[in-house]
Amino acid sequence: MAENKKKNLFIIMIAATFLMIAVYEFLTPNMSDDIIYGDTVAKATNFFDLFAQEFEHYMTHSGRNVAHFILRVFLFMKTKSVFNVVAAGVFTCLSLIMYENIDCKRKYDYRLYGLVLLFLWFLDPAISNTVFWETGACNYLFTGTIAVGYCTFFRKHLNLDSKNTVSLMIRMFISGLLAGWCNENTSGGVILFCIILFVDKWLENNRKCGFIKPWMIAGFAANLLGFGIMILSPGNFGRAEVADEEHTGLLAIMARFLKIVINIRDNYFVLVAAFVVLLLFIYYMSADKKKFLETTKYMRILAFVALMTAFSLIAVPSSQLRTYYGAGLFMMMAVLNGVGIVANTMFMSGSASDREKGLSYTILQTAVSSLVAVWGLVLMFTYIEQGANLARIKREFAERDAYVWQQVANGEIDIYAPMLRPDWENRFSFAYDSDITEDYKNWINVFYAEHYGIDAIWGVEREDWTEY
Repeated sequence: MAENKKKNLFIIMIAATFLMIAVYEFLTPNMSDDIIYGDTVAKATNFFDLFAQEFEHYMTHSGRNVAHFILRVFLFMKTKSVFNVVAAGVFTCLSLIMYENIDCKRKYDYRLYGLVLLFLWFLDPAISNTVFWETGACNYLFTGTIAVGYCTFFRKHLNLDSKNTVSLMIRMFISGLLAGWCNENTSGGVILFCIILFVDKWLENNRKCGFIKPWMIAGFAANLLGFGIMILSPGNFGRAEVADEEHTGLLAIMARFLKIVINIRDNYFVLVAAFVVLLLFIYYMSADKKKFLETTKYMRILAFVALMTAFSLIAVPSSQLRTYYGAGLFMMMAVLNGVGIVANTMFMSGSASDREKGLSYTILQTAVSSLVAVWGLVLMFTYIEQGANLARIKREFAERDAYVWQQVANGEIDIYAPMLRPDWENRFSFAYDSDITEDYKNWINVFYAEHYGIDAIWGVEREDWTEY
């Protein structure tokens, strides 16, 4: 295909990515923590009050101030439309940053970019939490983009052996500070990533440190500073004290380890298996071990960082699936690098004939292109079907909200309201995980009662609901 056509197709894919995410964001209502934090932000009389609220959050809840301040800013605008557009832009930027991290790619490699998009759509098991929920997106999509963006920025300048400038030092410090202040395990992964790059560069320079420049120190020191501020939050210690675990001591650590292993097996097996298969394929197709180690070095670094980012969760009593988001991004990039090596680099034994090489190359390219094309079709069908379900869920949210407010206006303080229809549940909506229940004492029911200013709210099965 001519380069101009490749370029145009690549641009169309970028535009389609933005639009597809934006549509789903607009079809997702505010829910759960969005409303909880929204009620708090509504008390701010001006923009600067948000800083005071965030300081209180740091002292009483957690140190993820970068994520939560971003959230407060969006909530302060009192319109979700701005967030919807920005979130779509951030997702698109993340996809391009991940594409940039594929070393063996062609110019305007639309197949590999297509795989990046398919990975993000299908291989993020908590996408409803990390992308299509405002609070979750600020905590994971936005911070994940900051973290991966910084890693890419740092590695690029390290590989280019960039000269030190005041401008580069400032940019590296600011981006490093933000990347270190994102969320605990992902920011830890960023620090580990930089350490590995330092060690690799040190080995390349015959174990001499002459390559270290002030901008590198500025970025890494900022990582540590941001990470330190985050984990030293008094709120973190307060939450740790009230955490409930069945075991203590070594048994507790073993139980946490087992949970992480099971989570990886149940939710990231496809990525892990793909990494192993690609690594073995490249090994057997490589001319020698040295070539194999050189070609797969970045792929292996990313996979190691991914696993360490996931297993660092052993430090906390419990964790949600969405907390594996950063680890998932690193593993996706590892697998994508493997695909790039296989698709765009020819590994054939010297004894193979030209005809054998040509046939193998054709089969390989057909397999890669077919994978992207067929998986893309699956995405299109899935997108349309689940988009319709998202629209239905949003409609029911709006109807219920209007009904409850009407009851409040009528002076009701104990209110029954319909739960969501179970037929529309899908992996792109967090709505069912945060829906009201039949138990008025359930935490989400209590929260909604506070939000509406009533004593209690009960959920009723939708098929039993007759009020509207």
